[in-house]
Formats: sequence, C-alpha cells, structure tokens
Amino acid sequence: MSTTTAQARLATIQNHLSIQPCFHQYAIHNDEATGPADLARERAGASFNVKEMTEIIYRGKEGAEAMDLAYQMIQRDPDLRMRQGHQYDLTRPEDREQTMRQIARVVEIQRQTKDERFVQALFKAMCFYSEAFSQRTYVHKALFRQALELFGTAEQQDKWLDDIINWRVYGCFSMTELGHSSHLRGLKTMSTYDPATDEWIVHSPTLTSTKWFIGSCGEIATHTVALCQTIVNGQNHGINWFIVPLRDMKTGKFFPGVTCGDMGHKYSRQGFDNGWIQFTSVRIPRENMLMKWASLSREGQFTPSPNPAMSYATLVPERFTIVDMTSMMLASALTICVRFGAVRRQGNHDEQILDYQTHYTSLVPGVAFIYTLNIVDKLVMDHWDQVASYAQTDTDAFMREIADQHSISSGFKGTLAWYATEILESCRRSCGGHAYSSYNAIAGLIGDYAVITTGAGDNVVLMQQSARYVISAVKLIHTGKKAIGSVSYLNDYETILADRHSTLQDPRDLLRHEFVIDALTWVCTKKAVDLATILGAAGKANFEQAWNKNQTELVRLADVNAWRYYLILYNRGIEAHQHKEAEHAMLVKFGQLMGTFVLRRHLDLFMEEGYFDGSHAKLIRQLFLDQCEDLRKDAVPLVDAWNIPDYVLKAPIGKYDGNIYPAYFGTVNAAQKSFDPPAYWHKYVAPMVGRKDSSSVPVPLSLITSHNQRANTHQPSSSSSITNPMDSPSLMAASKL
Repeated sequence: MSTTTAQARLATIQNHLSIQPCFHQYAIHNDEATGPADLARERAGASFNVKEMTEIIYRGKEGAEAMDLAYQMIQRDPDLRMRQGHQYDLTRPEDREQTMRQIARVVEIQRQTKDERFVQALFKAMCFYSEAFSQRTYVHKALFRQALELFGTAEQQDKWLDDIINWRVYGCFSMTELGHSSHLRGLKTMSTYDPATDEWIVHSPTLTSTKWFIGSCGEIATHTVALCQTIVNGQNHGINWFIVPLRDMKTGKFFPGVTCGDMGHKYSRQGFDNGWIQFTSVRIPRENMLMKWASLSREGQFTPSPNPAMSYATLVPERFTIVDMTSMMLASALTICVRFGAVRRQGNHDEQILDYQTHYTSLVPGVAFIYTLNIVDKLVMDHWDQVASYAQTDTDAFMREIADQHSISSGFKGTLAWYATEILESCRRSCGGHAYSSYNAIAGLIGDYAVITTGAGDNVVLMQQSARYVISAVKLIHTGKKAIGSVSYLNDYETILADRHSTLQDPRDLLRHEFVIDALTWVCTKKAVDLATILGAAGKANFEQAWNKNQTELVRLADVNAWRYYLILYNRGIEAHQHKEAEHAMLVKFGQLMGTFVLRRHLDLFMEEGYFDGSHAKLIRQLFLDQCEDLRKDAVPLVDAWNIPDYVLKAPIGKYDGNIYPAYFGTVNAAQKSFDPPAYWHKYVAPMVGRKDSSSVPVPLSLITSHNQRANTHQPSSSSSITNPMDSPSLMAASKL
C-alpha cells in the first residue's frame, strides 16, 4: 500500500470519528433528543388517515374500539399485566405461573361478560402481549376444540363442547411422536378395542411412540385428543382421534397409566408448557373415539371414513390461523424497527437510517406484507368457516372442498412462514446490535416465531403436499375432467402456454393486477405441466425416485402457486374498502409492491423458461426500488395504524414518542441488580489478574497438563489442596527458573 493511499485512508477514518459540524447538536455534551421531532414530522406527512386504517385492520370501528378497551384493561388489571420487573428476566416457573394467571383472569372475564366482541378483542390483545398466552390458549381454543367440531358426532359435541368453550376442561392436541411427525400414517400409539368391557386401550408400545412436544401437556392439560392406530379384532383400521383424560381436575394428578413430562428449556416460549405423554394401557370408553367420519358399534363393527385423509382435516384451520399469528408478530417487530429507523441518525450528514435505500428496502416490503396478510386472513378464515359448517350440514360439499383447502393451507403456511422468518431477520439486522438485546423484543419474536416453519407440519413436507395437489390437477385434466378451486386455471393450460413470451414493455404494466397474475399463471402452468410430464414418464415403479429427483422444483412450484393465489385473494379482499379513498389507495400500493416482489423473487424461473428477458428483469428490479422508496414516506404512520401500545411492544427503541435512548438505558440499568463485583471475582478474577511474580514467565505446558490430569482424575498430589494452579509448588519453582 502506498504512503499516499495510507494517508488518505487515515484521513477518512479521522474524519469519520471526529465530531463534524453537523453532529455538534447531537454530541454527547449536548444530548438533545431528536426522536420525538423526527416521528412527529413522519406522522404529519401521512398520506392517509391512520385511524381509518386502524379500523380496516381490526374489521371496523367497533373492532378497533374493542381493541383499545382490551389494551386498557390489560394495562390496568394486575392479573393481566406484568406486575414488576421485565418479561425477559422471568425464570421458567415464574413465566409459566404468570401465563396461567393471565389465562385464568381472561376466562373469568369471559364468564362475566356478555360482550362477545370485547372477549375476542381481549384474547387477541393478550396474544399480542404474550406469545406464551397465545399458544397456551390456542391449543385449547383451536386445536382441541376444532378436533371435536370436525370429528365428533352431534352427541359427542353435546357432551364436550360446552365444557371446552367454558374452560371446565383444559385440552391439548397429541399428534406427533418422538420418532414420527410429518408421516402421520407411521404413528405408533395404539388404541385397541376390548369388546369384553366396551373400552379402548390406549398404549404407547415403544419409546419412539411417546407423544412429543405436545403443547400444554407438560403441566396443566386435563384431557387430550390423541391420534392413534385403531385396532379392532386384530385388524389395523388406520389412524383416528380419541379423547383421553390425563389429570384429575381437582388434584392435578395423572390418571392410572398416564405419564406426562415437560420439555424443559426450549429455544423460546418458556411460558408454554410443551411436554410429552406416554400411555400404558389406559382404558377409555368406546364413545371417546371421535366418530363423525369413522365409527365403531357396540358389536365391534368398524365403519371407516369415506376418505382416510379426513383425519388430517383439523390441520387445515391450524395452518390458516398461522396467517393471523404471523401478521400479529410481524406487526410488532416492524413497528419497533421502523420507528427505530426513523429516530436513529447516522452518516456524514446525520441522516435517518430509514432513508438509506438498503434500509428501507429491507423493511418496507414487510410493512406491505402485514397488511396483505391481514386482508387475506379474513378471506381464508371466512371461507374455511363455511367449509367447516358443511361438515355438519352437507357432507358431500365438505368432501368436495377439503382437498383444495388442504392444499391452500399447506402452501400458504410454507410460503408465508418462510418469508416471515426472512422479515424478522431483516428486522434484527436493521437495528444493529440493539436488536440483540432481549429488552428490545426482536430476539424474543424471532425465537417465538421460529417454530412456525416446522410446527403444524414441516414446511418442506407441506409444500410437497401442495405441489402434489397441483400435479394431480394436471393429471385429472388429462383424463377429461375439470380441476376446481385454487387450481382451476390449469383447465386452460394449452391456451395459457400458447403465449411463450411476456409482452412487457412499459413498467406501468407491472402495476396492473391482471398483468402480474397472468405472468404467475403462465409460469405456474409451465412448471406444473413439465413436472407432471416428468413424473408421468417415470411410471408407478419409479415414481418415488422421480419425485425425489425433482423435489426442489416441486417445492418451487408450490411456492409460486401459493403466491399467485395469495395475490388474487388480496386483490379481491380490498374491494370492500373502496369507499375509503386514501386508505384504499394505500392498500392498492401494497398489492402492487407484493406483486413486484413475487416477480422479483422468482425472476430466475421466469428467465430460465424464457418468459422474461434481461430488459424485463431490469424493469422489475427498478420498479421494486421505486415502490419501496414511495412507501417509505408513510412507513411510520403505517406501523402506527396497528395501534400496539408501548407496554405491549416491550421495546424501548420502538417507543411511540421517539425518546428511545433514556428509556433503553433505563431498562438496561434497571436490570443491573448490583454494581458490586460479581461473587466469583475473588475466586477466579483477582487471582488471575493480580499476580506479579509470574506475569511474564512462560510455564511449561507439560506441568500444566500434568496438574490438570491429576485434578480431573482426583489423584492424590502434593498440590491437591491448592486452589489456584499458579500456586502449585512445581509451577512456582518453574516460574523462578
């Protein structure tokens, strides 16, 4: 390196480290808070009405007001709020007890009020406030209850549902096992019918058949719905659901033959009692098998389900529910990071870091994404509720819809959860080292969300299930039949593939919803037809091998197919808000950005198939940057519209008023219990740093090794009573050599 170059680099570093004139007003000797003014300016420039947008998010004015009231109650109620200290300083037992106290209080409120809207808002607000609360209640309210609603007869629902709704029993959902998870047909837990007593005998025959990572069973669940192999007269009739009591509701003790344990310390969600269950010849009444679809008479006559896949139907709403859960967690993370980006100033001109292109392009797509999630969630859940009602009123309609719903839920869960994890990581990086502090909530949100990509079905497996449905639709069409639902576009595959190249010339075409959907329809169709041809040519004998050799492409097909349908639903969903002109214009922009995002995400596939060329790629990439820059101006008002209070965010760098640094320092300082030296100072630190007689004299490694070996094997030695190795006579002698 030349002297001139070295001097130039040194001058650059000195310039960077010195306090420039533009920095003087922000230097530590004049530490005036700029955050409040920055956020006030951001809010004053909003191009829409924040309150109106809040009402869109919470399904109307009444819903938004109910959320406000729910947040107010949580903050004021000592049984709902964090009483003292900080959430991240709780021990696991303390976290568990606090979560259970919150659940008990919410259930008490539910029993005392007739305002169903408020009760729903309170549950939702508590889910924003505590992920442990969210999961503990979700397992009971959703998984356990939905199993009864989907698989139980009218008589069984009459017997159980009122107790479930009113929390007189506390349920969990026992599906996965220690040695088996995604391959449900391979589960080993058995339920064997005993005609002599008219009972089922539920049994875990092996260690790997232990029900594993079951939410709420570790400490509190009184009952479970367990998925078991069904054995009648020595014949296995496949998997079915059984209600099994676990604990005495008064004493909390296990019933005979039931053993439950806790999973202990986990990656996150310490307030949630995941656990394991082993059944040892547990006897339950015959009526405890959920018998809407499959059934067993007193005489031992087994009637199978019209479709074995029905046993998985309860997983469909679970996966759809993840859409709402994802929007909630990302809304919290993005609120923190966008506000921090607007307050944090850094650079030669002391810029807001949110103004850097690399910064806003990493966050703005996430902001658009949470709004699209919110709209799509309503559509998929409304339609699922209709399909689920068919289970009670129109069995044929239910059977006709369930396969498509399963494919959509699998594709959405995989595609959207993968992207959500990317957004959370972008959030962490956007806050630099501050996001590594638990007290700024991002690390906790990442940990809490991480399980989603494998829980409720591993994403890779689910994407293959969705791809299998798409491939099956192609095969169905080749037999002269019609595909339905989300894959009905494949009925016109020949017409679609006749246009082999995009007509894109004007970037404004990319802002049209129809243009984006046409492009995605083309690439989905091309990929589906090509893969169906490859798999068909392999024949039955080599099908599994061919599938495995094309597995990554099948996952890619499922991803593009999911995004395509997602954007269609979103565009359909925002039609309901056209009367709010400014807010609807923002919703349109979100859809346009997400459309460009998806095209950009899969540019390699489009170019590989020859649909787009290099000039098209440049247009798409530039439009993405322009759209992010445009929405950056509204970033702060857009996260404000989610209306999440500071005490719920639990992150001082995301404070609404922007005065983040005193709050952040105060939070960290409060966690400092003492400024005295640590207890281990005199045991380890002082002897190490305080010596002078041997500080510069090397000690032979053989002497240290010999000392350590004697210490590890507890062999008697002349220095066995010496605590500090440096006080060993042999080492001291060596130090004087």
